[in-house]
Amino acid sequence: MIKVLLMQTIANGATITREMMYMPYEWMSYISPMYYSVQAYFANLYGSVSPSPYIWLMAAVGAVAMFINIAIVTFLHKPMPVEEVEVKTETEDVKNTAEVTA
Repeated sequence: MIKVLLMQTIANGATITREMMYMPYEWMSYISPMYYSVQAYFANLYGSVSPSPYIWLMAAVGAVAMFINIAIVTFLHKPMPVEEVEVKTETEDVKNTAEVTA
């Protein structure tokens, strides 16, 4: 998991442009939401272009990732049998003692 986060850190486009990245990082920048959020921030910060295309692409990457996750769970998830758990209440645990409480 840490390798994916480190790849996103390099592939986010804040330190080097997409054209200067090595191929794995360039590939990661296309599917990483971090790249689009950084580019939207740069567009807003420097004001040369509108940040809305980057925001829409970031939302599209998130929607596709969610769709893939839903498809995996729908088609590959195998339901497990539910075990009955015996729940004891506090009154069942207490034995009838000779002590009287008021």
